[in-house]
Amino acid sequence: KVFKSLFIEYYKPLVKFAVRYVRDLPTAEDIVSDAFLNIWEKRQELNIKISLKAYLYTMIKNRSINYLKANKLKTTDLFSIKLSINSDVFSDEAVDLAELEQQISKAIKELPERTRDVFIMHRFSNLKYREIAEILNIKEGTVETHMVRALKYLRKKLELFLLTALIMF
Repeated sequence: KVFKSLFIEYYKPLVKFAVRYVRDLPTAEDIVSDAFLNIWEKRQELNIKISLKAYLYTMIKNRSINYLKANKLKTTDLFSIKLSINSDVFSDEAVDLAELEQQISKAIKELPERTRDVFIMHRFSNLKYREIAEILNIKEGTVETHMVRALKYLRKKLELFLLTALIMF
């Protein structure tokens, strides 16, 4: 009963979290399902010393990264934002949006790994600073510092692109 309630509560949020890394829903579902299977198989041996939520998110993050490494997928694809551009209507606005999204993706990829992880967890997975701190086993203040650095860096990197775009209009 406990395992079932754990599965029901965390399966969907963990899949959403894994998708942020692997960018593929079926793969993310496989990663999370395998993780829960592993938990079930080792339930007698488990000795979780952090919060259960932090343990699960850390497990999924590590498994997602391992999947990317094992399949030699580059994290450069991690942040690419898919555009739904109608092939009949290819407007300048869509091209500009695509360029902006590429610049944002590029800037995020350039962040230091820990800062990038914190940024993704907060902005894309909607985790609170406290939750991120538990998952990464760092202080909440450190999470805030990483977010400040990430936002400052992204503002700086995107400022030139945005100014250029405004001048062109």
